[in-house]
Amino acid sequence: DVDEERSEQPQAEPLPVEPAQPSAPSSKEDTDSKPVASIGTSRSVKVDQEKIDRLMNLIGEMIVAKNALPFLAKRAEEQHGLRDMAREIKEQYAVVNRIAEEMQDSIMQIRMMPFSFISMRFPRLVRDISRRLNKEVQLIIEGEDTEADKNIIESLAEPLIHIVRNSLDHGIEMPDVRTAAGKSAAGTLTIKASQEADRVLIEIHDDGKGIDPDLIREKAFEKGLIDDATRQRLTDREAVNLVLLPGFSTAEAVSDLSGRGVGMDAVRSAVEKVNGTMALDSEPGKGTHIRISLPMSIAVTRVMIVESDGQLMGVPMDQVLETVRVPRSEIYTVKHVQTTVLRDRIVPLKALNQLLALPSPQVINEEDEHAVLVARVGSDVIGLIVDDFRGSVDIIQKPMSGVLSGIQAYSGAALIGDGSVLMVLNLKEIL
Repeated sequence: DVDEERSEQPQAEPLPVEPAQPSAPSSKEDTDSKPVASIGTSRSVKVDQEKIDRLMNLIGEMIVAKNALPFLAKRAEEQHGLRDMAREIKEQYAVVNRIAEEMQDSIMQIRMMPFSFISMRFPRLVRDISRRLNKEVQLIIEGEDTEADKNIIESLAEPLIHIVRNSLDHGIEMPDVRTAAGKSAAGTLTIKASQEADRVLIEIHDDGKGIDPDLIREKAFEKGLIDDATRQRLTDREAVNLVLLPGFSTAEAVSDLSGRGVGMDAVRSAVEKVNGTMALDSEPGKGTHIRISLPMSIAVTRVMIVESDGQLMGVPMDQVLETVRVPRSEIYTVKHVQTTVLRDRIVPLKALNQLLALPSPQVINEEDEHAVLVARVGSDVIGLIVDDFRGSVDIIQKPMSGVLSGIQAYSGAALIGDGSVLMVLNLKEIL
């Protein structure tokens, strides 16, 4: 009997009960812990945009204050001879600069929004328009998780809708026309977003009929947008880009899709308003490719400071290709235009004082060299002759207001570290 009891004891032990006990709440503390855990799973907070904009303004003021420290160190050393103090100020500036940059980056991350915010409406748009036009279109969207500043993403919505409508209406052909041309009956429209350094790239490509440069030349001539000499001189690529001119349209009849008086120039204007660039390439019979390049954020701008006629002016760094010193002996005049050769390429030169109607000639250094800032304006590369370079700096650019808003030569103004106002040049207008 004893042996039987011993053999039954292991079976009678409630082994599973002990691990199961924590699952049953035995006190008020245990029951209270459940709601706390469920609340802790929510990791997002809804914040009004005005509060984020307020943070951006504060970080902007901090950047201006931070930029004052190098000027303070320079004055301590040159005017008061306090070299040790100047060195300590520079060291402290490095610390403040690092913290300010991290804060700026963190606040910008809060303002970031994925490209999917606007791309999510394209599938239905393409489906509805293609049905109305009796066309077959396959839509491909790539890079929907690419992020950019909220204002940048929102400014893209209307231009991209217009481009998509143009591609479906003007670009992609009817199924029978595509089949006769040896293409698949269904056209393909690809919208791709990607990030390149500190810029966002949006590419729109369709495999439609493309743009006929000869037709564009004739239309532009008929509308008086170009003269006969220009029509003969334009290359095919230049002719294709005439569609970006104000008032240009190839639509013969007005419909709710095209021919409404709002052409591709409205798209280009919307892109340039947020400091972006737009390039258009097309090959007849193969399709059209549009490339839009935008800054990641328009809150903080990095500019190259140049000096001319004793004044400091800024040029946005996204337009600057390089800064060089060009000997006066290497500057040539071709058809009344000053040029030089850089990297085996002929670059036209423009004097900044002359462009701004300033009376003084450009200053030459002791080695008989001109300071030249090489910039990209649209698809052109231009050399801007200035007196000297003053380095680059982060600024919070404010648009011109009031009477000054009519001055097209400047895109805005900003405060720099020494308390003075820096005017930011609008190269597209002055060149």
